[in-house]
Amino acid sequence: MITFLMREHKDHELKTLAGFEPEAWIHITNPSEEELVLVEKTYHLDRELIEAALDENELPRFDTYEQRNYIFIKTVNPEGTKLATLLVALGENFILTMSREDPHFLRSFLNGTEHFLTAQKRKFLLKILFVCNEEMERTVVKVVRSVQRSRKAVEDLKEEDMSLLLGYEDFLNNLVSTYYYTNLLYLKLIRKVDFVEEDKATLDDLIVESTQGMNTCRTSLKTISNVRDYHSVVLSNRLNRTIKVLTIFTIFITIPAAISGLYGMNVLLPGGSIEHAFWYVIGLIVTLWSCFFYYLKKKEII
Repeated sequence: MITFLMREHKDHELKTLAGFEPEAWIHITNPSEEELVLVEKTYHLDRELIEAALDENELPRFDTYEQRNYIFIKTVNPEGTKLATLLVALGENFILTMSREDPHFLRSFLNGTEHFLTAQKRKFLLKILFVCNEEMERTVVKVVRSVQRSRKAVEDLKEEDMSLLLGYEDFLNNLVSTYYYTNLLYLKLIRKVDFVEEDKATLDDLIVESTQGMNTCRTSLKTISNVRDYHSVVLSNRLNRTIKVLTIFTIFITIPAAISGLYGMNVLLPGGSIEHAFWYVIGLIVTLWSCFFYYLKKKEII
């Protein structure tokens, strides 16, 4: 779907246009093949580059084709489960955004919460980058808090909790890669795009924030690794204790079973004619139990 939007100095809110006008914002979501062809031909955009906007595995990068700048950024859903790709293309008299699904952070632009002018394309681009980075930071904080809660309750983690942690681990690894390439994108924007000094300072701030976000993700990844290792140790210790208890129980059962098995044979046995032989056998079993119990205590096995 293609939507044409505009906001000028005189406008109090974002306007939806019937068609394209110079200095408009062309917002495209999940375009059809016909819409891709239309955009390619009408605005002289590179087909391969605009198709890359629909690839969720595309990395943050900057590209140029026929004096048009293509900026690919990664967006995140509020649940912190999926990363998507957003293309921002700068033309002579338009700014274009394209993605497979509407990024959550763009809602603040579409509903007028964020103040911007569509004619100021570079400042609009910086605003998009800034708000996108803020939402990613909020998502990272949410994931980090969940990881910290899991770390504190590591001994009570269940299988579904570990599955959730593994999902966070995969997501955080993707975020580390995203932050790394996003920083490269910012550096390239500073070199390739004619920003004023104030806008370059904004990009420098974004680089610092992205670096902090990347370091936070790496720290959380180490925490998840430690939780996973500790959880494995806890499970191993529980298994060892269970095996030890079962082994001791088996030995305690085996002693009377072996002795009673001997005296259950249909042959003449020592003490068979003694009146209280049964209690002597019981005493022997208890004595063997006591000796074995003393040995286990002395070796600190139990």
